[in-house]
Amino acid sequence: MWDRVKGPRVITGMVKTNVHDHYLYKIQMGELESLLKALGYRIIERIIQVRPKTTVDYVFGKGKVEEIKARVRALDPEAFVIYNTLSSKQKWNLERALGVEVIDRYDVTLMIFREAASDVLSKLQIELATLEKSFPYIKLSASMKYKKMRAGFRGGGEYAYHKQLRAVQKRMKILKKKIEKLSAHKEMEILKRLEDGSKISVLTGYYNAGKTSLFNALTGFNKPISDMPFTTLSSKYGAINDRELYLVDTIGFVLDLDPRLIASFKINLLDIKYSERPVLVVDTSDDDLVMRIKIRESMKVLESVGKDLRSIVVAANKVDELTQEEIKRKTRLIRDVLGVDVPIIPVSAKDGIGLDDLVRELTRESVAVRVR
Repeated sequence: MWDRVKGPRVITGMVKTNVHDHYLYKIQMGELESLLKALGYRIIERIIQVRPKTTVDYVFGKGKVEEIKARVRALDPEAFVIYNTLSSKQKWNLERALGVEVIDRYDVTLMIFREAASDVLSKLQIELATLEKSFPYIKLSASMKYKKMRAGFRGGGEYAYHKQLRAVQKRMKILKKKIEKLSAHKEMEILKRLEDGSKISVLTGYYNAGKTSLFNALTGFNKPISDMPFTTLSSKYGAINDRELYLVDTIGFVLDLDPRLIASFKINLLDIKYSERPVLVVDTSDDDLVMRIKIRESMKVLESVGKDLRSIVVAANKVDELTQEEIKRKTRLIRDVLGVDVPIIPVSAKDGIGLDDLVRELTRESVAVRVR
């Protein structure tokens, strides 16, 4: 059933709280497992529990925890990976109960980001996001570790406890200052381009929708393209039409993207904020349900940073894989999900279909624009 490739073995799990959900949870788990496979993990079993709500102590019910514990003993995985986002208490309790590392989907996304990060800014943002996510757990584990040492007022255990926490807080403060400085510098650069009369359009959308391929096709750049999620973490600018239009390739979205993670990449979101006409790149080769889900997730992120959906242009990518009738049907589906009347341009970054039309729409020119 699962891949028989070498790599760390993991069991995946989820508490499904919607009893009427028969499809979405499978897509969610499939995405989690795709991210894990991209990191080199081997999924050996999937465990799903259906209950009205997660438990405060373990996420799963106590009986299910015992069942998972038995499977961990039998299969001896390196980790138990959960789709649900864990509190520090839940993570601590599960690790103590199962005797194995427990990771949630937020942790997995950060792991992918770390693998893909190549520039200083991305690494700083990822380190800060990791510390902010793990700090409550560090605080809890340090508290439990030094609890027995606290014999008397300000004993050695309490001193060590506060020393460890202060070290983490100090590092977080340093990272925030560095990121704020870089953010201010980037904002000045964006404003300078706008003052010079240029327009900015950001390629947004789900990861692996083909944003970087489209960016390369339109600008003549040769940015690396990979099946690895989140290949693009730092924004890349490419000028079109003698710098009249700057096209920006930036970070892709992911299913159930945690708001804290969105906030962590606020520098990347500056590009979207100042983008006059964001381009929502949609993978038309996805089946209808997956397309709907990915578009809705993209809409949530765009709206969370204050973008009016009526300002976007949709690049319906990968139409080279579709018939003309399928393209029309997919276009109707995209418009239905968006709920707003916006330009939808069928394109193919691979074959060059529709690229001139897209640039014309972004620059609002009446004549054809020759794409490099």
